[in-house]
Amino acid sequence: MKFYNREKELNYLKTYCQLEPNSILFVYGPKSSGKSTVMLKVIEELNKRDDIIFFYYDLREYATPTKDEFLNIFFEKGDKKYLLNKLEINLKIFKFGIEENFDFNNLSLNEVFTKIKESIKEAVKEGKKPILIIDELQKLKNIYFNHGGEEGKSLLNELFNLFVHLTKVRHLCHVICLTSDTLFIEEVYSNSTLENTSEYYLINWLRKGCVRDILKEEGFTEEEINYAINYISLPYEIALLVNNKKLGLSVEETIKQWINIEKNKLLYLIANVPDELNENKINEILGKFKNDIKVKYEDIIKKETINEFKFLVENEILFYDVINGIIKPTSVKKWYSIKELLKN
Repeated sequence: MKFYNREKELNYLKTYCQLEPNSILFVYGPKSSGKSTVMLKVIEELNKRDDIIFFYYDLREYATPTKDEFLNIFFEKGDKKYLLNKLEINLKIFKFGIEENFDFNNLSLNEVFTKIKESIKEAVKEGKKPILIIDELQKLKNIYFNHGGEEGKSLLNELFNLFVHLTKVRHLCHVICLTSDTLFIEEVYSNSTLENTSEYYLINWLRKGCVRDILKEEGFTEEEINYAINYISLPYEIALLVNNKKLGLSVEETIKQWINIEKNKLLYLIANVPDELNENKINEILGKFKNDIKVKYEDIIKKETINEFKFLVENEILFYDVINGIIKPTSVKKWYSIKELLKN
């Protein structure tokens, strides 16, 4: 998909990667807001420099990994401390190196982390600035390590300790985590052990002016643009709109289809609410968006409706910006589908 104008976000992340490592950076935002696309553009542009090296892992490519799968995803066997990812040679990203004959069986977390640190330190020794990027890090949350009679250790919890060591303590490596799971961000944000060790950067909906400029560049008429900018908020929606126009569908037809599909998804979701949740409470939360696209945290999150709220976030109906205390639908078209649902 074409890279649409994200100059502000691109410049922020490019500059961040060139500063001294001092904290973990969480890049968060609604699903499909362009987090990964912007990050890959950063890698593409900074890879032209010889003093920066990227270790990039996109966990969305994999089913929720087991311990063994995690090791295979993160390590490449070979004769060097870090090696090109064989599946991503054109992008020039690396994986942590490990010996050809290394046995993954009965491997302790300390041994895993030692191998990661060896790769990072080797890059630093060679005069490079290593940058570790993990897309959808929260997919590692259910992996535990048992070794030598040890009680199971949470991989994710221990990884955070390693990340703090690499960034805030030793300033060896940038660690950037991308996620659309805002309940995961809330866990991190409220974790006292990570206080003063983490920063947060929101990649949000496209701005209306940006959408207008892109549609104009793509050859849409002023009438089409004036209609579309009220509904479009995500980059992939522009790509779909462009394709549908080529297929002979009008802008209005396309957007009405989107809203109808989203409304039907909502109806199905509510009709299949788990028994432990209250459908009336779900409708009460959605009712907050009848007239407002953004609602303050304190106006929605109540003790008696917290489970219903989490259900809506987990099913990507609502986006919870815990850092700014704002709750909104995951897209503008989702908001219109909620409004249509509330008319019934």
